[in-house]
Amino acid sequence: MERLMTAKQVSELIEVKPSTVYQWVHVGLIPYIKIGKCVRFKKDELFRWIDKNHRKERVSFKSVERVMAKRGSNPIQKEFF
Repeated sequence: MERLMTAKQVSELIEVKPSTVYQWVHVGLIPYIKIGKCVRFKKDELFRWIDKNHRKERVSFKSVERVMAKRGSNPIQKEFF
């Protein structure tokens, strides 16, 4: 069975804050699975996502906020899990 990664492990791997990873989960930008209330990431799916979405510039929190605004979400007012 494939070992799953936590949001903290993902954040360390791609050099963003864990809260950013949770924001991406919330808006559907990153592949994940839920086990009960826990969010986990399959390593192979994560690396495919990184390869597919690789850009020279980093994704900023502002860009995530714009996506969420378009979807009518306010990350500050909602609980994620």
